[in-house]
Amino acid sequence: MQAREEPGIPAGARGVRIRGSRLLLRALRPGEIEEEWQAMAAADPMVVAELPDEAAFRARLQRSGHLADGWLDLAIDLDGTSIGHIQTFVPPGRPLPPGTFEIGISLREHARGQGYGREALALLTNWLFEHAGAAALEAETDAANTAMRTVFQRAGWTLAGPVTDSGREWMMYRITRPQWEHHRSRAIPRVNTAPGDQAENIPLPES
Repeated sequence: MQAREEPGIPAGARGVRIRGSRLLLRALRPGEIEEEWQAMAAADPMVVAELPDEAAFRARLQRSGHLADGWLDLAIDLDGTSIGHIQTFVPPGRPLPPGTFEIGISLREHARGQGYGREALALLTNWLFEHAGAAALEAETDAANTAMRTVFQRAGWTLAGPVTDSGREWMMYRITRPQWEHHRSRAIPRVNTAPGDQAENIPLPES
């Protein structure tokens, strides 16, 4: 019997697993939800505008790995261990146009500066355009967050300008489907996958 898709949820949006050359984006395991909350509670204010409701945060991560109503949470897995978290979400008080997704990403401190953030961003970017019907992706970061701004630039995103959110000014980065298709034309070959995984091309680093 053919599986029936729920309204508003694209095919392939359940049990999302996206494999790259080094990383696997997957659903969070139960023990990792506590780690994510502790990381959120201790996050630099430059990265997190305001702390979310704890119960709602934990409930949302229990549904990780499933895209629904613009929300998708995935662990960033390196060799079987989560080194961070990447998500799509709907900003409070700022409805997104149809086909537009907002992205957030966080890495553990020990995993930064090694290209994992760029690879995770590229994996999810490609998956959203190929499997979720995305037309454009957006993400905000603090103007002083040079490392994250560099990640966006090297992944093919462009600076759209400043936006005000949660009473603060952020820098908005954006990428459209045509921009991503141009950027990924320089991608490396697809990698071998385990059953159930989806492999994605990863653009080569810019010099």
